[in-house]
Amino acid sequence: MRTSIKLIISALSLTFSLLYSLPGMSQDTYYTEKSFAVAMYPALENSKLWLTLEQYKPEEKLSVELVDQQGKLLYNETLSGKLRKRNAYRQSFDMSQLGDGKYTFRISGGGHKEEFTFKLTTPSLQQTLPARLIAIN
Repeated sequence: MRTSIKLIISALSLTFSLLYSLPGMSQDTYYTEKSFAVAMYPALENSKLWLTLEQYKPEEKLSVELVDQQGKLLYNETLSGKLRKRNAYRQSFDMSQLGDGKYTFRISGGGHKEEFTFKLTTPSLQQTLPARLIAIN
């Protein structure tokens, strides 16, 4: 009987201590400080790139820009979270019409700004010849 009472008391004290500590853990500042999270990755197809973002504050508008290394604006879109069912954005970009060089995606909104720079290069085809040729008559 005494061991069961001790077991019940220890279980209750553990439960109350967890309940007391959980509200402090739920105050995560990551989502309150940032307006969005961004990921950029190449697609399976050549010259294509995926841009994915998740908006933490749907009431704020986000701006997505693509600029070249001279700062020339190539793409601009303003996103509103209220227009989408989910607070996510996923877009494929075809880079085949762009020349070689460095390009930057600029995503901004809610006082938060992130930049992702990538480099487009076209590999050159080089033919390697043997150092010595052998001809058989």
